[in-house]
Amino acid sequence: MRTCWTLFTVFGIPVRAHLSVGLLALYLLFMMLPNLGVGLFLAAALLVSIVLHELAHSVVAMAFGGQVRDITLQLLGGCAAITRMPPKPIHECLMAAAGPACSLLLAALCWGLSRTFPAIYQDYDIYGRLVTVAAPNLWLSVAAALNLGLACFNLVPAFPMDGGRILRAGIQCLGKSKLAATEIAVEVGRAFAILWVALCVLSFVGIRFHAPADWPQAIAYLWEIVFGGGGILLLCVAYMIWVSGKRELEYVRYEETYYGGWR
Repeated sequence: MRTCWTLFTVFGIPVRAHLSVGLLALYLLFMMLPNLGVGLFLAAALLVSIVLHELAHSVVAMAFGGQVRDITLQLLGGCAAITRMPPKPIHECLMAAAGPACSLLLAALCWGLSRTFPAIYQDYDIYGRLVTVAAPNLWLSVAAALNLGLACFNLVPAFPMDGGRILRAGIQCLGKSKLAATEIAVEVGRAFAILWVALCVLSFVGIRFHAPADWPQAIAYLWEIVFGGGGILLLCVAYMIWVSGKRELEYVRYEETYYGGWR
């Protein structure tokens, strides 16, 4: 059964969609019920943001001598398959930081546009007079919050997120071997995984972490996506961190054993 389809190619890199990305779209639609319009917009905006995020990684990786096979959109985000990593820790750090930097720039752009092109509506003031009110455009504000959340999530110091690679590269720059730096980064990631499993268990027993009523609506939407679904998304992420960290450590040990690694 075919599970992956090529959507388009950019900079010579095929961008593919895995079958599981449909589950992500359905999850967003479910979390936004009955606001199907918001759910559809969130799904589309998230996929576009992930593609740009992964393209930023890929372009920087190629600039430093890396090779990129493809970009795949899947249930828990996107993955740029870099078949040859940049040779130096500082290059890996810059490559990893390029994605969150792109997401932060998109968040700033959408936030600025939401105020440049506000939503205009009519309301009554305290005296009962009909007045015209300008508010930040909700759709653009949601896109800004989405990209801000994507950047913050990827900066968590745990593999396979960008923060894990940045942490490892930083430790290497302090003089540690790649293997030692990876072991430290994986342990930090496991601590985050345990924390998120604990949050998930709390949500299952009825202790939910809903967004405060005075938060901006766009940020509240993003918060409910992560914490409002009973912690299911957090449980998936915790599992991904645990498995990916173990896999990365095994690969680096193999690299050190057979190729001598690099510092």
